[in-house]
Amino acid sequence: MHRSHVDGVPVFRFFEPGPLHAALRFGVGARDETYRTLGISRLVAALSAHAARHRLPERAEPVVSTGLEETRFALSGSPEDVSNWLEALCMALSDLPADRAAEVAHTLDVDGARSLDPRAAGALNARYGSQASGLEGHQRGRHHLPTADMLLAHTAAWFTQANAVLTLRGPNPAGLRLPLHPGGRPRRSAPRARHPRASWTHRNIDGVVLSVETPIGSAAAEVAHRILTERVTSALGDHPVPAVPAEAATALHDSITVVRLLLASATTNDAERVAATMWSEALRLAGNEPDPAEVARHRCPQDSASAQLRTLDDAARTELFATPSLDEGSRRSALACVTPRAVRDSWQQSMERAQLVVPEGLLLHLTGPDGRRLWCASCWTWDEIPPWGQVFREPLAKRALTRAAKRQWLVLTAESVVACQPGAHHELRFDDVIALERWGPERNLIGRCGCNVGIAPAWYRGGQRLTLAVDEAVPVELAFDGPELAPPQLP
Repeated sequence: MHRSHVDGVPVFRFFEPGPLHAALRFGVGARDETYRTLGISRLVAALSAHAARHRLPERAEPVVSTGLEETRFALSGSPEDVSNWLEALCMALSDLPADRAAEVAHTLDVDGARSLDPRAAGALNARYGSQASGLEGHQRGRHHLPTADMLLAHTAAWFTQANAVLTLRGPNPAGLRLPLHPGGRPRRSAPRARHPRASWTHRNIDGVVLSVETPIGSAAAEVAHRILTERVTSALGDHPVPAVPAEAATALHDSITVVRLLLASATTNDAERVAATMWSEALRLAGNEPDPAEVARHRCPQDSASAQLRTLDDAARTELFATPSLDEGSRRSALACVTPRAVRDSWQQSMERAQLVVPEGLLLHLTGPDGRRLWCASCWTWDEIPPWGQVFREPLAKRALTRAAKRQWLVLTAESVVACQPGAHHELRFDDVIALERWGPERNLIGRCGCNVGIAPAWYRGGQRLTLAVDEAVPVELAFDGPELAPPQLP
């Protein structure tokens, strides 16, 4: 692999005959956004590609993708065509046409905007809340268009020379230019898991997910993840109604930690069975050394990508995120040295803060790694008296038509809003509010925990006083009006 720099951007290249394959990568994705700006990286990428297309209308377009931590422009073609496209993209990012945001936003597939499997996104939201890597899992009914100032500020902070890497496979592109703003290396802080021990909780997902944190370079954890995936798939397939195979996924948390996820689809009727099976297999792997033959079967690299692609990918991620880097030979050697004891010990340590995420409405009775009942980390509290405060109940006419089991009310305290229903309540503290949406007279409090508390004056007696109190309690910089995107104008 050859390393160089073009206009301050690191370039990693493998020479091979044929067309040139390029990927201009920026270390920015959904985890670097906020609730108010969720999707902004994808919109910036689409705007720059839109502008570059007008500069080079006769050329093939790049494939643009935005993930949890990275935004990428992939191109293939002759060295001249690829060079021209890369230069046009960089020029567009240096002079972003933010005034075209509404036009370009309507061309994007809003429903397909997620960069993660919804089950994985929900599990990350359960682990970290609605921030960083957990933000994309927050349930959103409406989408907000960033302002031009937001777009320009985001581009200037993240789409720069200091946060870019170019990877190439093919002939050398003579005369290549990457005219990006210099910028500075972005600083990000990854949040800690919201719960300090093993737990289970709910999210609005169609399935069951187990998540654990492991060191990013741990070969033993990688093998353990593979073994557990195979075991859970086999165990679920032994039931009268076999489930689809379990899936393994990973998400970068910080420069030394990766989140490993095990995902299984489940219907409402079999979610409890799937959850119990997944959890019992995870505990079994943490408590007993696997068979040496089982370990040997999973020690071989399983990446579908070629060694060159893996090498380029590792080099880019190390440059962008300061992650540990292993060449292909070292990676294979580390896997070959993994022992059954190392697999058990690695997974045992990971299970100390494992989290099982299940669909809404499910109640689990499982044993944790410490032998005691597995802790429920749901935001809702059952069978306890809500905090004391000013109570706002539904209008009398509505209460007369509502069954007692379906009634709801709010309690306003000096520090929080408490959503209540018979036998349960959820307290959202004002210092845990990350955004306040204003939809005319209605309000929607967005909590760091991943939950929303909606308030409409018509829902409660004295609702206008409640709305005014909420507006005063939430910092003004967190509040914004939420008009939906206007429909595109027909020609």
